Amino acid sequence: MFKKIVAFSLMVVMLLPVVPAINTEAAINKASYKSYKQVGVEARDKVYEHKSRVVAKIKSKSADPQSLFEKLERVIYAETANPNQGDFMRWDVDETATDYSAVKSGSYYYYTFILNIEYLTTVKQRNTLDKKVNSVIKDFKFTNKTSTYDKIKKVYDYVCENVSYAKNASSDDTKYYSAYQALIGKKAVCQGYATLLYKFYRTLGISSRVIAGESTFSKTSHGWNIVKLGNYYYNVDSTWDSTLTHAKKDYDYFLKGDSFKGHARWKEYNGYSFYYKYPMAAKGYSKKTVAKACKKTKIANFKNKKPKFKKVSRKKVTFKPIKNAKYQFKYSGVSNFKKKYTIVVNTKKTKYRFKKLRKGVTYWVKFRAKKKIGSKSYYSKWSTVKVI
Repeated sequence: MFKKIVAFSLMVVMLLPVVPAINTEAAINKASYKSYKQVGVEARDKVYEHKSRVVAKIKSKSADPQSLFEKLERVIYAETANPNQGDFMRWDVDETATDYSAVKSGSYYYYTFILNIEYLTTVKQRNTLDKKVNSVIKDFKFTNKTSTYDKIKKVYDYVCENVSYAKNASSDDTKYYSAYQALIGKKAVCQGYATLLYKFYRTLGISSRVIAGESTFSKTSHGWNIVKLGNYYYNVDSTWDSTLTHAKKDYDYFLKGDSFKGHARWKEYNGYSFYYKYPMAAKGYSKKTVAKACKKTKIANFKNKKPKFKKVSRKKVTFKPIKNAKYQFKYSGVSNFKKKYTIVVNTKKTKYRFKKLRKGVTYWVKFRAKKKIGSKSYYSKWSTVKVI
């Protein structure tokens, strides 16, 4: 069971139908408004301190409060070096109710968001959890020679053996959704398992994320983790393996590749940008074979590749080759590459000789790579634009 908290959706107590355009500049103190990134970092500290009311004053050219609020929350719950922030902090939030107001002055909107937040645990409970996690890790007696795999496995064994699934917990019984309840109370639902495992791994300096999604078996919300081992991330589900452990059965959900039976990710964790940042292994971990990227990671890596020119002149351009790729090349008499003034060339070659460039006219050139991965073709990013 995984509680669909509103950490990434704007739950509005009073939603204005239209952002009001107020021309009286004296109505606000403009100096107190900052960019959403600056405000997000400040708000992160307040959420970390478990403030129940967080005021965020943002200066922006955006007329869309929903998208701006989502950007703000991405900063608040971004991964940091602190294992008590990032996913741990995000999933320790029970509910967020948000109200906002806005004033327009010139080309800017001045937003005031008020976040009313309820948490699953207290700061005191978090401190207790910290002490217990550090104590357990100390008892593991890890050394500089302990491999990352052994650390991952030891922590996973501990969680699976010492936490039991809270079968009768309801969505209103929020205590079972926390890492504190999982470790101290020894009973939790999947959200508690996943945030506890995340907490252990991040404390050990091992990269991990909490993945929210759905069980394809029961069609209910579910959460698990990915953890980095070597160059790739692997799926782990301590909730389901804990149930197997208590039934005296072997693990079935430990260090699995991208194809993870019974699991379907939410859209937030299933896009190419996420797979680029957190590259998934194609298959489950094995000490005997070299890990390879899954198809989605391969596509993500290619889509985020920025190809480079080798040489650019008025006569010809040459590209740095990309294995198994074709190229789309554009040159134009205008910098914005409007279709009317742009020549498009599709080629397999890594060089192109210009034809009939007008004397005295400045041209802008760029190119991108194209590669077939599986049954479909994908484009890379565009190269840096060059002027000739």
